[in-house]
Amino acid sequence: MPRVLVGRARTVSLQGLLAQPVLVEAVLASGLPNFTIVGLADAAVNEARERLRSGFHAIGQRWPNQRLTVNLSPADITKSGTAFDLGIAVAVFGALGFSAVDSDALVLGELGLDGSIRGVQGVLPALLAAQQNHITRAIVPAANYAEAQLVSGLEVTPVDHLAQVARLLGAPTADVPPLVLPENPVASGAAESIDMADVCGQEEAIWGLTVAAAGGHHALLVGPPGVGKSMLAQRLPGILPDLSAQAAVEVAAIRSVCGEAVTALPRRAPFSAPHHSATVAALVGGGSGIPRPGAITRAHRGILFCDEFPEFSTSVLQALRQPLETGWIELHRAKATVRYPARFQLIAAANPCRCGRLYDAPGSCTCTSRDRINYRAALGGPVRDRIDISLRLNRPSPAQLKSGGSVSSSQLREKITAARDRQLSRSANTGAVSNSELTGRWLRQNTKLSSRLNQQLEQRMVSGQLSMRAIDRILRLSWTVADLAGRAAPTDSDVMAAMMLRGQGEQ
Repeated sequence: MPRVLVGRARTVSLQGLLAQPVLVEAVLASGLPNFTIVGLADAAVNEARERLRSGFHAIGQRWPNQRLTVNLSPADITKSGTAFDLGIAVAVFGALGFSAVDSDALVLGELGLDGSIRGVQGVLPALLAAQQNHITRAIVPAANYAEAQLVSGLEVTPVDHLAQVARLLGAPTADVPPLVLPENPVASGAAESIDMADVCGQEEAIWGLTVAAAGGHHALLVGPPGVGKSMLAQRLPGILPDLSAQAAVEVAAIRSVCGEAVTALPRRAPFSAPHHSATVAALVGGGSGIPRPGAITRAHRGILFCDEFPEFSTSVLQALRQPLETGWIELHRAKATVRYPARFQLIAAANPCRCGRLYDAPGSCTCTSRDRINYRAALGGPVRDRIDISLRLNRPSPAQLKSGGSVSSSQLREKITAARDRQLSRSANTGAVSNSELTGRWLRQNTKLSSRLNQQLEQRMVSGQLSMRAIDRILRLSWTVADLAGRAAPTDSDVMAAMMLRGQGEQ
């Protein structure tokens, strides 16, 4: 019996941010000419048949006039996307009798009809997973070369044409075009041009946002239109500390899966601002097949800014409840279940009423009492309970506008970085990176309250004014206030300040 020649290549299938190793096998058999891909391949993977035929023709390589079968193993996992094209091409070369790539090499890339190799999504998480599976070499599109170099310990070979791959495998081909690596775009300095010093007459709100930034707390800004709510929120990433090495890799991997160009690890926290007409799928993620990340995942380790918060649909607001509490979102579909990280800091902005003039001159508001109740009720009690800080913003006076801002982003960033360093040293054994992640058990064991204050909190809980979750959030806030003041533990005044921050916007 003649020996069947099986060509092989290694690649990965992305399930969210998790990469499943996939072995591509190709075999030629006698029979009518046919090209079949098996192994739960979606439409994009099956369409590789036409791209491969045209690509082989473009480099002058004979396409096998036989029955060609390609298997993607394990066969019980859904395969989607175009990143399998190059791995299938390498396996077909192996089935034709040419050299095979090393068994410890990963192959990623999409083929064009002219034989060009185009960039694909998710190269960074794919190579990180490959590194954990002892892969030491990768062949990637030239467009993804800068992204692939972010993974240390891998020998990366960039290619931008199928002819270059054919030459690596010893296959005869037409002229091999020279490799052209794209230039990395110059980073824009637009984010550095906005400064907290531009904000006039909102010292109390700036202090409240400083506490929010120092501890990673969620905040609600309530004020009339044009008072500076969006202005404050947009400047929040500029006062946050630089991302840690682990957080930077997480943010870069999310951007890669979303199709953004990744040429370096980000330093600054991301900022995501979905419109109030966004759907549940746009916010938390979704789509057919394997769900895509939503706005909350794009804001992971950064800021999710929701302007006109009460105008979001009720279903969207309620969808925030789980990720606000857990820091992740799990999406279930018939073909796949994926979990995306969503450890974001929510900054919401709202008017005091539907017309927005409640805080202005007496009698200027045109809303009825029923309108005001309905407007505030749109937020929902469970969502409001998960927001740590509620700030009221009033219009600045002419004198405040004339005097200008009182503090710069660099000054605030220095204070916040020092507070974060205290948090990291204190909670090194808890796994929390900020006070907002401290567990209730840790808070109750380590926060010493006076009997008077402890009795006051218990009375508010018994009367229903505060939930147990709200008390935990007040204690977390008090630790952040103490960290900003340089104290080793919160005092009664810190707890009172935390209670004020939590209820200020309700006034």
